[in-house]
Amino acid sequence: MSGSIDEAADRRLLDATLAYVDGHADRRFDAFRDAVAHGGERWNGVAPVHLPASDLLADALPLAESGTAERALMSLYVKECASRRWEQSYTAADEAVGADMLAGYGYAEIIGKRGPFLSERVRAGVGVFPAGVDYPAHRHQAEELYVVLAGSGTFRLGGHPPEPHTAGTVVHVAPGRVHGITMTTEPLAVLYLWRGGDLREKSTFV
Repeated sequence: MSGSIDEAADRRLLDATLAYVDGHADRRFDAFRDAVAHGGERWNGVAPVHLPASDLLADALPLAESGTAERALMSLYVKECASRRWEQSYTAADEAVGADMLAGYGYAEIIGKRGPFLSERVRAGVGVFPAGVDYPAHRHQAEELYVVLAGSGTFRLGGHPPEPHTAGTVVHVAPGRVHGITMTTEPLAVLYLWRGGDLREKSTFV
């Protein structure tokens, strides 16, 4: 799969992401709404990069609940996946991360320090993890929201028992809080939002 820089596609994804965040009823979004709403003021096209994660996102789409805002948002990211820059934060040098996770996970940013819409205040995009893998316990200074778009995973937040989350649920991670995810027999697709701290900080495993 290959693609090219596509400003129109970038703007379609930005508009859909802004609308989703603005319209979500969960009050935990409140701290993010203003920064997200102003995250599209500077466009900087980024060249597409393909990873297996982009294919996995499409494979996971049938797991999203039909007729929901989550499925509509994920469907658009799938439609535009060839024009996305897919990334990974970790490499084989990060011994805490299993080879099974590295073989399949990835994320595509729509707002953040590396664009395509530049922001120093907030980071937003979609991420996907293969079935059965473990995202080890880690922490970072940014405050984070996960919204499960499709599939399921068991989220581990320091100080709380592990809790399964499925499509449509929201997980809040306070700054510096230790957290991790164990995937089930399904892949997990999420919308992620970061704010505060270094938006490109590499997480510390604990």
